[in-house]
Amino acid sequence: MIVGRSEQGYAVTIGLVRCGRIWFCPECSAAIRRGRTEELKTGALRWLAKGGTLAAVVLTARHNQRTKLSRLSAALWGEPKTDANGAPVLDRSGRPRRTPGAYQRMLTDPAFYGRPEATWTWTLKNGQVKTKTRPAEDGIRHRIGYVGMVRASEVTRSQANGYHPHMNLLLFLGGTLDGTPAKGTVTGCFEPSANALEEWEDWLRNFWTETLRKMDPAWAPSKECETRNCKCGGKGHGVLVRIITSPDDKALIEYLTKVQDGKEAPAITLTDSVQADLDAAGAAAMETVRADTKTGRGHKSMTPFQILYRLWDIEVQGTDPDAAEGYGTVRQLRAWWAEYEDAMAGRRAIEWTRGLRGHVDLDGDDSEERDLDYVYDGALRAPLTGGVVMTADAHGTVVSADAELEVQTVVEGEFYDSVGDLIGTLGGRTDHVRVLSAEELAEVQENLAARVLARREERERQARIAQLEADQAATERKRRHFAGLLVQLAAARRAVATGQGHLGH
Repeated sequence: MIVGRSEQGYAVTIGLVRCGRIWFCPECSAAIRRGRTEELKTGALRWLAKGGTLAAVVLTARHNQRTKLSRLSAALWGEPKTDANGAPVLDRSGRPRRTPGAYQRMLTDPAFYGRPEATWTWTLKNGQVKTKTRPAEDGIRHRIGYVGMVRASEVTRSQANGYHPHMNLLLFLGGTLDGTPAKGTVTGCFEPSANALEEWEDWLRNFWTETLRKMDPAWAPSKECETRNCKCGGKGHGVLVRIITSPDDKALIEYLTKVQDGKEAPAITLTDSVQADLDAAGAAAMETVRADTKTGRGHKSMTPFQILYRLWDIEVQGTDPDAAEGYGTVRQLRAWWAEYEDAMAGRRAIEWTRGLRGHVDLDGDDSEERDLDYVYDGALRAPLTGGVVMTADAHGTVVSADAELEVQTVVEGEFYDSVGDLIGTLGGRTDHVRVLSAEELAEVQENLAARVLARREERERQARIAQLEADQAATERKRRHFAGLLVQLAAARRAVATGQGHLGH
């Protein structure tokens, strides 16, 4: 296991197996969200360069101390469908079916998505064939040029109102599509009219509020606000929309996938105009980029990782609970974290709609395997000035003594020879540690990077093969279905012709 010092002065570890759990591991979450941020920023700036428009949206629900995080999360993002015995319900292909949440219903609502052309054909008793066609109907998405969106989900917990799940969306607008957003091709870009954008925002606000109201009236956010000079502009606090047409607003894009880490978030510089728009959402709907740098913020609202930090400060560091960042007793903190794990396990934190990556010429996917690539990429790409390599036994000694931070501190100070002495004082063998030069570290990184790249390319190749096979199978099922219908129709026509039956509707 290698601990190296980066050119910026922080410690980098290579050789550890990572969990890749974006919701529950601070270190993996930071790496994944940084990688996803760069991916999203690249796609967003490419879309702006094509002449497209972006819309940053924040969606939230009303909540209080009695709100169960699992129930509200299911209402927002859906949940697996189960039968009366609690067993998962499967579709025809054997995959678990899901009950859609408000987010999924928003994407498929006919007012937004529109309706394709549909044709019905039936035969009367006298053999006359009748046909009825419903013409295609454009939805709001056609008028605003919607081609896809990226969803970044977050959870915070406030002292006054309990857990607060919400989502940040980045919509790619102003595209002319040949086909659907999922399978079509962008043929050009246009600037959506102010009327079309206003129509979409009004629909979204009404749809979001009423959908949550039907699930539970207690969750329905406000659509109006009578607070004087409120930054929501009187529109309520359930939906915040901001239109982005300039690459100068990339700081806002970075906000959408910020690290949910109360102590280790990357620095992001915001212009005054972007900061003003972020503040307009209010404390209940949006977090600031660096919650840890805001005076008093940690004593009123916490990210889930700040719950862990408070536990660490109180239980391990021995900090007085009144002086530790955040709020809550040890028993409460453990219960809150358990509730959070139960509600968020298995959910994706960041997700692109189908086809969007292709519209901005990006590869990749939302898989956990890709998340792990981001976790390992950070260690493989950082230029290292020096470090040490230790055996598994030596690293085990460090872990047993809970001395990882001490090793990192020694390496950051460039006292590489002292790592062996530290392990010796912990009861390990000093000869199980060797100092590595920058050149040796670069060679290790290069070899590991080649292996990661090869694994990624093979996974993407297998994914393309699987998708091709799935498309071919779907086409074959449709062909057989229509062939069966034709056989039935022909048999029915023969029966009518011979006077042995009649065709119904």
